[in-house]
Amino acid sequence: MDLVVLGHVAIDHIIFPDKREVIIPGGAAAAVATSAALSGAKVGLVTKVGKDFPKEWLESLKRILDIRGVHVLEGKTMHIYMIYHEDGSVDAPVEMGVAKAMGETEIPEDYLSAKIFHISPIPPEEQLKAINRLEGKRITVDFNPTYMEEYRTKRGLMKEIVSRVEVVFPNEREAMTITGETEVTKAAETLHEWGAKIVVVTLGEKGVLLYDGRDFKKFNALPVEEIVDPTGAGDAFAGGFLAYYAEGKDLEECVRQGLVRAREVLKKKGSWSI
Repeated sequence: MDLVVLGHVAIDHIIFPDKREVIIPGGAAAAVATSAALSGAKVGLVTKVGKDFPKEWLESLKRILDIRGVHVLEGKTMHIYMIYHEDGSVDAPVEMGVAKAMGETEIPEDYLSAKIFHISPIPPEEQLKAINRLEGKRITVDFNPTYMEEYRTKRGLMKEIVSRVEVVFPNEREAMTITGETEVTKAAETLHEWGAKIVVVTLGEKGVLLYDGRDFKKFNALPVEEIVDPTGAGDAFAGGFLAYYAEGKDLEECVRQGLVRAREVLKKKGSWSI
């Protein structure tokens, strides 16, 4: 197995100002995993869902992923409500359901021989639990604005997480919040000083900034005629990057594959690449 992704899978509710509601599959872990699989990687997914998780969604994951690490439990799946208002503001309340204590989720024994382990955005304490369980493995982590207050106030915890992983994937704001820096390049340098070998800062429509401890390299986002839904573009990028990274490809190739996968997910509704 090339890659194991641990984190949330969710049911996303998109609620428009006119009260129309669209329900689609979501969750950062599935977004990363499906992107990596479509980039050629053999991927295992570790997560928790409830009995309300649609069987057809599970079947669609099964077609391209190893889902023996997907635990279907009594209770509700994580539900995320993206509520769009007339003034352009967005509320995003979350019902955690069975998705609590994600860092302790059982990992199938044979998954432990995977080349890379990616921990998608979960509470920092849970990320550290997962890192402790994967001691000695090659680990990468991603972040999410949901936990921004914890990133800001628990710098010691964040420093420990970063010190024990190989690659980090913050966006620009997360990188600066985690480190306390006010410039993205200085934030990337600090994350590297804390221990991350590779820092990949996603910059939205401005592209990606890569720092390997020696040089900064800026990559432009690929053009998209029409953006249907920006949800999950960063996760799709990480999946494409990690698929190539697990194969030992050049970092520039990894970034370019990530940008290809991000472009593709921007063209469709939802964060999954399938």
